[in-house]
Amino acid sequence: TMTSGVDTAHMSADEKAKANRDRNREHARNTRLRKKAYLEKLKSTVDELCRERDTLVSERAGAATLLVEMHNIRNEVLMSFFALRSANDQRRELWASILDESFACVMPVTPYRSFLASEVQVSKCQRTVLGIDSMMADTSSLHVLLNTLIDRSKFPSASIEFRYTLVTEDVVVAGNQMMARWAMSTVNAVQLGARMEVAKQGMLCAKFNSAHKIIGLELMFDVMAFMLQLKQATGQDSFSVVPNTVQTCQRSFDRPMVMTLAERPYTIVQVNKLWEDMTGYSAEDVVGKSSCRILQGKETDKKELEKLMNSIRYKRPASGLLVNYTKGGEHFRNHLTLYPLSTDSKITHYVALTTHFGPADGTESRTASPNAPPMATTQQISKMQPPQAQSQLMQMVMPGPAPALAPLGNTFAPGPTMPHPPLGFFPAPVGVPSAMTMGKMSMPPMNAKPAPSSTHSSKSK
Repeated sequence: TMTSGVDTAHMSADEKAKANRDRNREHARNTRLRKKAYLEKLKSTVDELCRERDTLVSERAGAATLLVEMHNIRNEVLMSFFALRSANDQRRELWASILDESFACVMPVTPYRSFLASEVQVSKCQRTVLGIDSMMADTSSLHVLLNTLIDRSKFPSASIEFRYTLVTEDVVVAGNQMMARWAMSTVNAVQLGARMEVAKQGMLCAKFNSAHKIIGLELMFDVMAFMLQLKQATGQDSFSVVPNTVQTCQRSFDRPMVMTLAERPYTIVQVNKLWEDMTGYSAEDVVGKSSCRILQGKETDKKELEKLMNSIRYKRPASGLLVNYTKGGEHFRNHLTLYPLSTDSKITHYVALTTHFGPADGTESRTASPNAPPMATTQQISKMQPPQAQSQLMQMVMPGPAPALAPLGNTFAPGPTMPHPPLGFFPAPVGVPSAMTMGKMSMPPMNAKPAPSSTHSSKSK
């Protein structure tokens, strides 16, 4: 017989027993080796599974951290947007740090302040602000509006302060989009002569690119409610629609009005009787012949004048206080509000409305109280059904085909139509600080943790 390859037929009993023992030992040794190899393989498998688990947990934690960081950064970008808006900061490079060059903002039509007629989508009763420069102009328009709440007879040089609040505790995030609630309110309107503070609140939907810049923004709020607040704050029975085209200026104004070309030499093309009475110049003296430079003199504030002219160069609305001179050489304080006017979607003219004027020493003064234009007032519109109210609002800001220009109580002389150049890159000032500081307000660093709600306020400049 053979045992494990060994011939045991000719073995003695002792030899057979020894062969059996050797066979058993060999078998036991092989069994131990197999067990050891199995255990080593099992350990290796467990280690590999643990590493995969740890990697997965780490990746998930990293992804969650990245989401939190992205959420924080985008919250701060939105807060920075509202900070720049409340401060009316006109440094383009700051806006470009948070807005993409292709930026577009959609909001309701706002007939109570200046905007380009070309921004309006009549069918949707909304505006689309395209580009960084247009958003800067819209920001200036908001400040000009709120500064009309001031009683200029008592506070000729004051500015309205207002603040934005971004509610971050219930933000909804979906991919590159973010939705949140926001609010805006004035701080010192009552202190400066208004009957009440004004406020509005709404929702926003922002879309970001991979660099966390805003490429799209939709602002939603109640236009009619805010218009009624403005009417109550000023104590007026009705509310004038701000002109935004040459056509909408062809009506009577109960305040001094002068219209000029929007390009150099800013020739006067239309004045009204109140402007003639205020300045002493007749329409025949100035229309088609002069610019408003004839009203300037040695006491005219050159810095304030340059501020207004800079807004005109960049086709933005503006307001300010100047010392002007009559034809007879008498100087007087003249608080102006300047609005750009469009013709065929191009800004071709500016209209300057005097909201307050009086002697330069401030002994006597007159504040013009605007009347509503010959169309529906806000009080009438507020009583209309929503479709009718929306239709009337659109008629206020988009009044249809332009008729031939007629005096309508003013003196008008047509001037050459100047092409509107594209808005160029706003020159960056030298030595811009790394931190975005605006007045008393500094924007937080990008790695800061967001608070449940954030508020930005600044003085209107």
